[in-house]
Amino acid sequence: MKTKLLNLSILSSIIILIAACGGGLSTKNNEYLNALPSIAKKYSKEYQEKKIKLKECTDIKKAFKYEKELKNIEAEWKTKIKESNEANPITKPLPFEALAEAPYTISEVNVNKVYKNNLNIKFSIKINEDIKNEYGGIKKNLFVYYKALDKDGNDIPNTKTVATNFKGTKLLAGTDYEAFGSLKSLANLENFAKIKIITKEEYKNKK
Repeated sequence: MKTKLLNLSILSSIIILIAACGGGLSTKNNEYLNALPSIAKKYSKEYQEKKIKLKECTDIKKAFKYEKELKNIEAEWKTKIKESNEANPITKPLPFEALAEAPYTISEVNVNKVYKNNLNIKFSIKINEDIKNEYGGIKKNLFVYYKALDKDGNDIPNTKTVATNFKGTKLLAGTDYEAFGSLKSLANLENFAKIKIITKEEYKNKK
């Protein structure tokens, strides 16, 4: 009897170990983006590794094999992102840090659409004062420059970008405005904490 219990205990331990080491898709949950960054990170790594093999390959048969595997990885990547977002959609507004003395106020930032390795996001904005061009005319396009920060306040690589809207809305005081942009490199966003609005100058110096 003791031997049977011991064997059962060992078997249970082995099953737990297998599950921890590779049984299924292991994901890390972000407070705002759920499991999406973790899923993207897994498939991005697989995709890049396979891409390197293809690039270095000199055997035509193996090259065709790698090309097919790349397509399969990408297809599965898209499917897993879609399934995860349908099962657990992003519902929380994204936290953000505003830019001091900006002529507009951002009330909320939300995820608008989800893709395999980036997110389309929407900035809900109120124009505080007439925004004019150098000739005194009213501008029709607002550009919001921003980047993503992690939980330690560090810049997340490859996230500096810009949001805008090309509908030609005059930027008059009191106007409600929506700007659209993206959070690129979803695979890098496991530790995402917030969006920080930055100046045009910082954006231009992103490289």
